[in-house]
Amino acid sequence: MEYLSIFYMIMEAVLTVFGLYWGIIIVAGFLHNIKKSDANFNDLKPVPLSVIIPVKNEERTLGRLLERLVKIDYPKDKMEIIVVEDGSTDSTPDIAKWYAKEYSYVKYYHLNKNDCGKTGALNYGVNMSSGKLLAFFDADAVPEMGYFKKALKGYLEGKDVQNGYYKFINTKENWLPTISSLEADVAKYIAQGSEKLGFPVPIFGYNLVVSKSVLDKVGLFKKSLTEDIDLWIRLVKAKVKPHYFNGEVLIESPSSVRDFVNQRVRWYRGFLDTLSSYKLNLNNIQELHVWLYLTMPLFAAISFIMYFIAPSVIMLSHHLYGLLTLGGVASNIIGMSIGAAIYLYYMYRDKNVSFKGPLSVIYTFVLLYSSFIALISKVLKTNIKWTVTRKSGYIDN
Repeated sequence: MEYLSIFYMIMEAVLTVFGLYWGIIIVAGFLHNIKKSDANFNDLKPVPLSVIIPVKNEERTLGRLLERLVKIDYPKDKMEIIVVEDGSTDSTPDIAKWYAKEYSYVKYYHLNKNDCGKTGALNYGVNMSSGKLLAFFDADAVPEMGYFKKALKGYLEGKDVQNGYYKFINTKENWLPTISSLEADVAKYIAQGSEKLGFPVPIFGYNLVVSKSVLDKVGLFKKSLTEDIDLWIRLVKAKVKPHYFNGEVLIESPSSVRDFVNQRVRWYRGFLDTLSSYKLNLNNIQELHVWLYLTMPLFAAISFIMYFIAPSVIMLSHHLYGLLTLGGVASNIIGMSIGAAIYLYYMYRDKNVSFKGPLSVIYTFVLLYSSFIALISKVLKTNIKWTVTRKSGYIDN
């Protein structure tokens, strides 16, 4: 038990340092306000833009996205919308065909045989595109009206890869999307903090704008559970720095625990698979930042083991209290302090947020559990298939 106690002490210290690192990033992002762009097309020269949307069985959400895109603030003679559909069994093709018939700049492609799933649809869209600037959205996304205007401004300033931020469109559907909205804010702070401190901003495929020349340089998307994260690593290794911009996209959060866990297990397993596929130079601060981001599921799984699984076993022994090390006390105090500060902020911002406290504990448990399952699947080399997360189409009033 003495060796186990020492191991716990070491792991507590590692988790504390890991938590402090991301705590600094989050605080920096919270304090750093990205200035909103007030530019208009009178002083910006629009470039040809291709919007690429891979879809499969998205009848509940695709029309919502396309309706926004045909009304969005960008010259339509400089814009094309490419919908690449891969084997849908619902009315998704009919929706895409209708918009392609009504609007000349909307193009619909059906892939009869696509062994690469979403990756194949993305790459097909890129190959069919004619724009200098490419924007990628999932079918459940709804970009703000000025999204492309802000992205164009960044592109003209030399930012070839940009990622905006997201909020959830269905926070009132039930408790899960409501609590997920807090995580979305944390993701935004990580992006803003990374930008402020000079680190590469994590990119996500449902909210990504990139110059086509960059993809010519680093290559197209590769088949992966998280093709966007794979691209992120290749960009950083090629010394192409992704940036944050103040473009908002509304997306739909899973509303059932089962769908949420399946989505997160896929994401976290994708993180771990991608991490093991590339050799990152940890002496390079940019690549170290990426490594620390991709190891989040690993450290979350370790936390699940240490705080939920191991205590259940250790409680059978009278040595339980000997494992409450100073490192554990320190990390718990730090974690509770950061959590309390965030909670008080939301209490101040939203008077109806008080009920989220207990539910956020459950939500954190689900995240840790999902990370643990992803790690176990990685260790056991269990095959996880890429599947579309079910969407209800719910929109907050």
